[in-house]
Amino acid sequence: MKRVVVGGLAAAGVVGAGIWLKRQVVQQALFAPEPDSQVPLVIPGRVAVERLYGGGDARTKVPLVLVLHGVGADETQLAPYMLSSRPMRLVLLRGGLATGNGFQWFRSRFKSNAAAFITDVSRAAAEVATVLDQIATQRLYTERIVIGYSQGAHIAWWLATTGRVDRVVAMSGALPPSFKPPRPTRQVRIEAVHGMRDPVIPYNAGQATARTFRAAGYPVRLTTQRLAGHGLSSMGTALAPALERVLTSNAAGLATSTLRGR
Repeated sequence: MKRVVVGGLAAAGVVGAGIWLKRQVVQQALFAPEPDSQVPLVIPGRVAVERLYGGGDARTKVPLVLVLHGVGADETQLAPYMLSSRPMRLVLLRGGLATGNGFQWFRSRFKSNAAAFITDVSRAAAEVATVLDQIATQRLYTERIVIGYSQGAHIAWWLATTGRVDRVVAMSGALPPSFKPPRPTRQVRIEAVHGMRDPVIPYNAGQATARTFRAAGYPVRLTTQRLAGHGLSSMGTALAPALERVLTSNAAGLATSTLRGR
């Protein structure tokens, strides 16, 4: 079995020395050696990074936050943006398929054949759900939260329909119009974030996905980044507020769902 690998980060693409320094501090804290009290997390065949915020060890019961990166990246991509002072167990997972400059979760793209795309997303989502189950056998948690960006967000949207997660953050992702989410078997809050100038996953696609899920009975909040595109240089700062919302919100109090940014 393959143990979870803890790796370093490179501050690539960071604009401004002040921002770069801030992210370096965050990265160094995030990827510091595991404390002796932490039993290593084992996910067979996967590479991931685990970080426990708020103190404790493997027996500490806190929200489990699983993070899914975009195409051509790795498990470190979203780490600089996962900023919160609240207790949580953060697990940053690497996609299983290698690309020329990183990793991905599946091969098809949003603008390709819809049927093939949906098949690939569902398969990848099933694999991620298995990882969540593997973590659950080794760690206590209060709720399961999945955060995805771009290709990872496609998976996050899908996972919301499975009844296997409690909260979802989907940034710059969508599902095709042909996908019709089933009625939820439990209340799963979805925080969607999308840039209005996104050339990769058009904003109207993310908006349509949010509306479809809301019509099916899911509590959805869509936050529009009006001047943002697809990249993290414009979208990354919206991730921490979305994380904060799902960590602080009371799912039981979401009887009335909202859809914003229309």
